[in-house]
Amino acid sequence: MAPTASPWAGSHAGSHAPKLASIEAARALAALAVVLMHATHLMRVPQFTGHVALGGLFDFGYVGVDFFFVLSGFIITFVHHAELGRGAARWPGYLWKRFVRVFPIYWMVLAMTAGPSILSRLLAGRTPVSELGSDDIPGTLLLWIGGNPPEYVGVAWSLQYEVLFYLSFCVLLLHLRGGLALYGLWAVLVVAQAFGALPGELPWKLGDPHCLQFLMGVATGLLARRATLPLIRRQGLWVGAAFVAAVLYERLGPQGAHAFGGRVALGLASALVLATLVARERRQAVRVPASLAQLGAVSYSLYLAHCLLINIVLALLAKAGLYHALPEVVTFSIAVTLAVAGGWLIGRCLELPVVAWLRRRTAPRAVPIPATTA
Repeated sequence: MAPTASPWAGSHAGSHAPKLASIEAARALAALAVVLMHATHLMRVPQFTGHVALGGLFDFGYVGVDFFFVLSGFIITFVHHAELGRGAARWPGYLWKRFVRVFPIYWMVLAMTAGPSILSRLLAGRTPVSELGSDDIPGTLLLWIGGNPPEYVGVAWSLQYEVLFYLSFCVLLLHLRGGLALYGLWAVLVVAQAFGALPGELPWKLGDPHCLQFLMGVATGLLARRATLPLIRRQGLWVGAAFVAAVLYERLGPQGAHAFGGRVALGLASALVLATLVARERRQAVRVPASLAQLGAVSYSLYLAHCLLINIVLALLAKAGLYHALPEVVTFSIAVTLAVAGGWLIGRCLELPVVAWLRRRTAPRAVPIPATTA
């Protein structure tokens, strides 16, 4: 592999975060794992196969969401590192960037998912949104984690955590040391709740292991921006093996799937993957397939829309009489391929242009930062 200019050249703690292609590729792989899992499970409904396709081969795909939670803490810290401890004056710009990154495309996919049901009810003269109760609106429209889970877009439950994480990050913008102390206390409370040392559960799901995964990502982001991470020979292979071991432990460990120990193992393994990728990028830019990096850039759209797209493809195949005429693996492959292509188009044609336009046209004025070292 020919040497290329490192994205870390000339960067320091107070500069803008470099673009890391390997992180984008990892994001794409995590999204694809979720897509593969959901594709097999969406085929189990009676009008399709009636069972989980391919014998549940991709049932481990949900670990991509665990990776996303760690990645979220890493990215937000890595990108906004220069703003940490700068005071409440940084909140408007930061919150605006988070808002335009999360909500516009989510509302678009929500409209695409709920739209047919609402339209059919209107045409039938019935109440268009009777599925939604008053308790469902905060979670569905605003992704508020304190109420009911979101309707229509099934994967949006994870976005409720993301909104919670983004709001909590404001404490680091306000005061770095105080914010880190609060984050440390948060981690202790999550562990304490897992072992039954608290009188009850923390509100807003603050005691969920996914919160600990986010905090692991924050810690990794701080280390990546403030220290030279170690890189030993064949570290990539060792870390890859550690991640596979974490997946197996989460799936087959004594606590069972989705337990606290497995979530911690996945969080630590994901943090090791990110630290290793950053360490490699610091020494030399990592080349990854351009298609994988591009898919990583639109992975949010793919994550949001893939269930809708898979269902559409499967329904069309069934209507055309091809669903049961084709081998199951072929039907599965067609659904996944078209869902990924559709997610890529939504990201390139809707998500990225809308985000760029909103940030360029209506972002709040940034408050000047004194030229001091972070």
